[in-house]
Amino acid sequence: MGSLRVAEKWLYGSRFCCPDSVSGGLYVVGMSSSSSPSRDPRSGSARGVALLEKHAAIARLQAEFLTDLAEFDAAGEFVIDNQVTAQAWLRHHTRMDALDARRAVTAARALRDLPQTAHALVAGEISVRHVDELAAGHKRLGAAVMLEAEEMLVPLAKAAAPADVRAGVARVEEAVGADESREEKAQRIHDSRYLLLSTGMDGTVIITGRLDRAHGMLVQKAIRAGSQPNPEPGQQVDPRTAAQRQADALIEIVQTHLGSQPGVTSLRLDTTLVVDLPTLRDELQPGDGHTGIAAILGTAFTAEELRYLTCTADVSVLLTATLSPHARAAAANDERAGTDGAVNLGGLSVTVAPGVPLGLGREARLATRAQLRALWVRDGGCIAPGCRNRRVQAHHVIHWSDGGPTDITNMCLLCSRHHHLLHQGGWQLEPDPDRPGRFRWRPPDGSEPVPATHASDRNPGTTRTFW
Repeated sequence: MGSLRVAEKWLYGSRFCCPDSVSGGLYVVGMSSSSSPSRDPRSGSARGVALLEKHAAIARLQAEFLTDLAEFDAAGEFVIDNQVTAQAWLRHHTRMDALDARRAVTAARALRDLPQTAHALVAGEISVRHVDELAAGHKRLGAAVMLEAEEMLVPLAKAAAPADVRAGVARVEEAVGADESREEKAQRIHDSRYLLLSTGMDGTVIITGRLDRAHGMLVQKAIRAGSQPNPEPGQQVDPRTAAQRQADALIEIVQTHLGSQPGVTSLRLDTTLVVDLPTLRDELQPGDGHTGIAAILGTAFTAEELRYLTCTADVSVLLTATLSPHARAAAANDERAGTDGAVNLGGLSVTVAPGVPLGLGREARLATRAQLRALWVRDGGCIAPGCRNRRVQAHHVIHWSDGGPTDITNMCLLCSRHHHLLHQGGWQLEPDPDRPGRFRWRPPDGSEPVPATHASDRNPGTTRTFW
């Protein structure tokens, strides 16, 4: 393919390598082709020699693993273990996450078609990370293109870092594009799109992906529009980094999409939450035998995280009264508890009995569409001072677990950012005694309260308190 010569010229003229007039090979700039101190074990200590030998041995073992995986994948032997793909088999038996398993299978398939890459890996001259970059090119450009490009890319991989190999593959991709029609290039780029979601060991979600230019710009525009600095109430500077603001903007976009009411949205997750009442009410004491953490499908959440979740999700809540002595005594003395042990939880009458489900339900504690409309008219958006975000959620000022009713007199609108601050940042909302029907924010440091911003504040002359 003639256009690959363009990429070859770039590779030979790069800072990574240049042509060797004697051997026709490639070598690192500033070093002869016959010696490479960074790879010569004799140039280091005995421990360094051992490390280099082990590194080469690891590469050889990884090459064997990928070779066997390629054969295992091609033969479909994973079905013997009731798995649908080799990737699923790896995840099940080795506990790899989805991204690592996908990379392993992609690399294994590429090595079947790329003999020079396979040989370099077996010889310990390149690492699996180098193979990952070459395999990504194999997946996007196809075996025929990468087989020819190996003549340039494998020597580059022997002399440079994986990131540099990625740049080399990109140059090959550009060169291939020169031989394509506009429609073929657009289709190839569109076909290369992907989005991967994987879960880290700490429960965080890792997002990686690739989009064509037009759709990528669309996503960038949407995220940038929602990631402008938004200081906390009473503050001048947003403490979040630009990356954190973009992450928050993505969450708000998703919440808006999942919501059903224009202008007023809330995240709707179909989740079963199993939690005991004192955990939700944060009544557990040290030594009670509980940690104060409930679980959703095996994922642990603190009491405040649970409060935030139950404000913004359709959760089927299975309440159990596995009460500690402290919590049982508190329930007996609670004015919401009667002589029969019944507890009124946000309008739901439940019975305190160890291990017995107390109540199952969630939708009754979510605002109705009519209430959301009324809240929108009254608040006009997030009620945090200075916040202009119109992607908002309904929040109980007095949480339902504390007996707060799902009524507009006990609810307000908050954006995702300020909703999070309220639940986990130490801020509090309370009725404003100087402005009946409206609220004010109390900072976590105990300083003077900051008046909330309602529609009547944004638009003086309107009165929208509704009570």
